[in-house]
Amino acid sequence: MAHAVEVTRAELLKRRQQILRRFDTNLEEFTERAKSFSLVGEEWDAWDELQNIAFLLGDDKS
Repeated sequence: MAHAVEVTRAELLKRRQQILRRFDTNLEEFTERAKSFSLVGEEWDAWDELQNIAFLLGDDKS
């Protein structure tokens, strides 16, 4: 039987900050780079995770 995983808003925000810190950027810059297809390698995986976080936070505006 599969178990649901619950993640708090604070945990999602912390994870988003960790991702952005890893690439030394902010959400606006990273979003612009993604929209202009300027990401490389692991940045695309990070972008996917950032979009999932935005969805879970209810911030999905794309």
